[in-house]
Amino acid sequence: MNRVTEPRKIIIPDEWENFLQEFSERNRARRARFQIFVNGEMNEEEQEAHLENITLEKRNGENQVNVVRIDKADEKNEKMTDTIKNVHGIVVQYETDGSENVLELGDDKGKLTSLRFESELDGAS
Repeated sequence: MNRVTEPRKIIIPDEWENFLQEFSERNRARRARFQIFVNGEMNEEEQEAHLENITLEKRNGENQVNVVRIDKADEKNEKMTDTIKNVHGIVVQYETDGSENVLELGDDKGKLTSLRFESELDGAS
């Protein structure tokens, strides 16, 4: 994993639902890709797509985060939904200009799902 140099903020659980709703509104249609880390090593990377919405659900006493992205690679504009179960931590990382560029979701098994957004500074993701 890369060394973190940008400011990060841990979101407290009582604020998760409101934060994710506002985060979705601020970042809707931004290009993003998932990176999944297990034991600090990147295990998987998904294709880029544009953020549509992020929601928090309580299911069977567990926190579940649903991330909806739209694949605009062709004219189909297919929606993709990724579900992260049993979320235990949410952290946002900021770009040097103050924009949000990474959303990290940690689960109870130590898996870290990182949603990395296209930079508003240089266009890289």
